[in-house]
Amino acid sequence: MTYKLIALDIDGTIRSPEYEISTRTRTAINRVIEAGAVVTVATGRMFESARMSTATLDLRSPIVSFQGAHVANPVTGELLWHMPLTGQQTIDALDALNGWSGDLAAYLNDDVFVTKLTPWAKGYSERNHRDIQLVENLRTLASRRPTRLLAVGDPDEIFMLESRLNKQFNSTLHITRSLPTFCEILHPDGGKHKALEWLCKHLGIDPRHTIAFGNGYNDVHMLEWAGTGVAVGNAVPEVLDIADRIAPPLEQDGTAQILEDLLENGKIG
Repeated sequence: MTYKLIALDIDGTIRSPEYEISTRTRTAINRVIEAGAVVTVATGRMFESARMSTATLDLRSPIVSFQGAHVANPVTGELLWHMPLTGQQTIDALDALNGWSGDLAAYLNDDVFVTKLTPWAKGYSERNHRDIQLVENLRTLASRRPTRLLAVGDPDEIFMLESRLNKQFNSTLHITRSLPTFCEILHPDGGKHKALEWLCKHLGIDPRHTIAFGNGYNDVHMLEWAGTGVAVGNAVPEVLDIADRIAPPLEQDGTAQILEDLLENGKIG
């Protein structure tokens, strides 16, 4: 099998939140690009955050952000594909979140809206170098079609919330945990796998010739969809269980090791 498209989750897969992409991983990814393959990142980060966190890579192909609800050119910033929530989906989701005791946020592309400037909101603003905007009620944003809604809480509460929302909305909304403390609500066609499916059609690539790397709950569908799904060794059990291949952990440049092996065996390009 020769791989034409390589999809990489960012946090926990090719870098940690605290450190830049390692030299070995950066070199391996850039070698894959030079070999002629399409390399994209598929992340829950906002577009600008995704672009900034991968600035050391020679990415030229469209990148997937917001869990798959947003695809844009990393060089020009041109928006190529966007799957925001509808107004009614936004209202329905907020109704289901009525009484939620943790933080709630709505994203209109890279603009983040909250109703209270809590310690979490302040910290999120500082970490992402984004101003947080205050609104009286997130429902007022429904007509503007948010890219996603985010609920923040402790891991047990978020696990139960994700389960409840998936039962309530079934497949009419895409519900996922990007972190143990984050539950994200998106358009049903907003997952990473949906964005990569669109990208393959856009570029004329057979999905069987794709390989995806991930570590988190929000990577499960992407790894199941890809021709080959690779979990890094530090992945959550749900990802390890469905992966076709398991790489060494991030701390050992696991993604780089797999890419180097594929390059040496002529399976890229």
